[in-house]
Amino acid sequence: MGALNPFFLAAAVAIAVPIFLHLFQRHESRRFSFPALRYLERTEKEHARRIKLRQLLLLMTRIAILLLLVGAGARLVFAGRGASHPPTAVAIILDNSMSSGLVVGETRVLDELKALAQSALDQATNEDLFWVIRAGEPWLPAIPGDVSAARSAVEATQTSDGAGDLTAALERAAELLRTSNLPQREIHLLSDMQRTGFALPGGEPATDIPVISWSGDRPTNGNRALTSVLVGGGLPPLEGQRTALTVRALEGEDDTTRWAVRVVLDGRVRAAGELGAGAEASIALPPTGSGWVTGYADADPDALRADDRRFFAYRSRGAPRVAVDGTPGLFLGEAMAVLQRSGRIESAQAATAELLIAPEGVGLEARGAETTALIVPPDDVTVLPALNRRLAEAGIGWRYVQRESVGEGEIEGESLPPALTGARALRWYALEQAGTTTPVRSVAMVGSDPWVLEGTDATGRRYLLLASPLTSGATTLPVSTGMVRFVDWVASEWAGSGGATEYLVGDHLPAPPDATHVRFPSGREFEIDGTRTVRGTGEAGAYAFLASDTVTAVVALNTPAAESRLARLGDAEVESAIGAEVTLVQRADDWPRETYRSRRGPELWWPLLLAACLLLIVESMVAASGRATQSTEQRRTAVAVQT
Repeated sequence: MGALNPFFLAAAVAIAVPIFLHLFQRHESRRFSFPALRYLERTEKEHARRIKLRQLLLLMTRIAILLLLVGAGARLVFAGRGASHPPTAVAIILDNSMSSGLVVGETRVLDELKALAQSALDQATNEDLFWVIRAGEPWLPAIPGDVSAARSAVEATQTSDGAGDLTAALERAAELLRTSNLPQREIHLLSDMQRTGFALPGGEPATDIPVISWSGDRPTNGNRALTSVLVGGGLPPLEGQRTALTVRALEGEDDTTRWAVRVVLDGRVRAAGELGAGAEASIALPPTGSGWVTGYADADPDALRADDRRFFAYRSRGAPRVAVDGTPGLFLGEAMAVLQRSGRIESAQAATAELLIAPEGVGLEARGAETTALIVPPDDVTVLPALNRRLAEAGIGWRYVQRESVGEGEIEGESLPPALTGARALRWYALEQAGTTTPVRSVAMVGSDPWVLEGTDATGRRYLLLASPLTSGATTLPVSTGMVRFVDWVASEWAGSGGATEYLVGDHLPAPPDATHVRFPSGREFEIDGTRTVRGTGEAGAYAFLASDTVTAVVALNTPAAESRLARLGDAEVESAIGAEVTLVQRADDWPRETYRSRRGPELWWPLLLAACLLLIVESMVAASGRATQSTEQRRTAVAVQT
């Protein structure tokens, strides 16, 4: 048992009042026995025991009344899992990632999770504090609010096309709860418990804060999905050329059936094919005219519709004009010759070229106003001072520095082009800032060092800095089939042709230099801020970058393939992923009862007040009975005296 207002218990000292009056405030007087009243003394002795019992009953009744009033004022409660709970800070993690759009029977998973969240909010009070974290949209802020604000946030939650990182969501929830001054804190994890949403082992992302997690007793559904599309093997097709779209399907156990896949270009079905689980198909696309081409591969819908469609976008145009100054080297020269013979690039002068390949920085001063520069460092370290001088004269605020450490590493990056996948750097230079620079982006990394750095110079012209020479002793790229694809990617992507790089929902999109707005797939338009980065990409589809009313670039974003793998986290894996302080709930009826772990039993103020009122009635009746007896005794005494 506890008290919600324990300071009121100090009023219990008031019971000393009736005790003091009963014991110390009696009126003592000398008694004289008249002969006529002696028989009354015998009567008084006969009733003395009854009188003392009545007085003791009055004392105990008055003490009990005071104690009941003190208990009611202190708001005594029973211990136990009752309906009430002390003020609690709660972080509700609502998993609205793409997989929550799965329809089981006639109910969408997200709708089930929202109903559970609302059932827990039905038990809340205005003294509780809530944060609602949407795991599928981690870029959205979680604002603290009361139960009404939490209800509105839960109701407004819709399925995102992005992935849910539940381990990161638990860490975020714990950080938010630590900002609260309420002593009681807990996390409500409402998720489909998809295994790919957790880091295994995840340690204890919620630290010591209790986690009440919905596990549900739902079997894992089989799922068909398209996991990737690739136009032209990673190279965007040129104007008037035929190309192929490679579509890959999600692997599936014991699924040997094949299903139809349609390819839609600019709103029209232009090709079709068949695909099976875990397989890929190459579907021929017809030639297109000049301009941006958007489309998608589409399969028949199943219980999870969001991953049955895969978007792509590319720019169909003439071969980009490429210039080379200085000595390109054996491997770079061979790659350019292959691309030129196949019509993928055209030779041009530096002043009119769309791309200038500048080994050792040669020719930077001659490039045109719209020319992108690819700077390739020398193999000879003694040439670095000359290269750094050319960069400074060209307004590029970076310089090459020889690294003190040695070693090799894999080339990685969030937006790594397919041509660099699997390539390794054997030797590279460090890139250091030299003076004032405009914002840059690391396209590829080796460990913590940038390997491909993108930026713009003082006049707004784009450049790419490579950290390694394109030689067999500096990187594995020149001796692989990726060399030709890498040069073609640079010519197409950075000369303005538009590449076929696939982005995922939730990725940050770098805006083209001339873009002022971005149009989301839903049709909403947003102005591009000073960071030149588009965030909050929660929709799958084509994102169009605009300069006034002109489309300057189109980027396709797709759902993460990991979200299509619906295998659930096993009960034995929960502690490894979340920690020991987790309570699993499998029945919807149990969810509202299991939340608010500091829940207490019912308050006793109204039974205590009712009992105090009843005792007041009893006390009045006993006191009245005593007064009536005293009057009778007085009348008897008066009669005896008269006699």
